[in-house]
Amino acid sequence: MSQAEVSIETLRKIPLFQYLNDEECRQVKEAATTQRFQTGEDVLQQGGRCQNLWIVLEGECEVIKLIGEGPRPKKIVLASLGPYDNFGEMSFFHTAPHSAAVRACSKLKLFRITREAYDQLIESGVGAAFKLAYNTVVTLAQRLRRMDEWVARLLSENGKENRVGDWKGFREKLFQEWNL
Repeated sequence: MSQAEVSIETLRKIPLFQYLNDEECRQVKEAATTQRFQTGEDVLQQGGRCQNLWIVLEGECEVIKLIGEGPRPKKIVLASLGPYDNFGEMSFFHTAPHSAAVRACSKLKLFRITREAYDQLIESGVGAAFKLAYNTVVTLAQRLRRMDEWVARLLSENGKENRVGDWKGFREKLFQEWNL
């Protein structure tokens, strides 16, 4: 790991840093590091615990969900990520084990913000921390909306319209069990 080797111009291209001014970009850059991974190397392991927010600067990686137990769980690729995509935000903002693994598909250069560095930005009253949280919420809302559309389409295409009630029950449970 090394101090973030990225320009302000590059940070401005990253959706999570939308609306940050030059000073706020500089503050985030000072709080971050860059880390490199080789092809096939794991960045995160499903079930692992660390509170880092990661942004892909160079290369590609996959988000992988392992389903099932035993020596050969089923591997499902949830997403392929490239430059300026982010991951790790769920564990970053909510302490919980990683819901999926992330593996490098090529040489990978990542921009990393630790939760400790983020908390220092908040304590310092740096506006960048609040804009970063806002932009992360927008990203998560977009992903949830896409998931809703995908599940509805999947239920409809597979002739499972009668299972829509199951989906409704899941959504109700999801929202009722949130403790805000």
